[in-house]
Amino acid sequence: MKILSLLCGILLLIGTFVWFSYFVPLGCGMNPTGCREEFSVWSQIGFIHFWAPMAVAAAAIIYGIRRT
Repeated sequence: MKILSLLCGILLLIGTFVWFSYFVPLGCGMNPTGCREEFSVWSQIGFIHFWAPMAVAAAAIIYGIRRT
């Protein structure tokens, strides 16, 4: 369980960075009306798409490290 928790946490951490830096702006760019929006980690979108999964990933990693 320890290894699984660490692995899932690390994969979610990597996936969060890929999601927020690539797929969120890509989805905005596919908007037919055009999108000229900047995505900051300190905005509401950043909270939903970056900090929430980052917190889950950190919790999984901490859980895996502390588990005996």
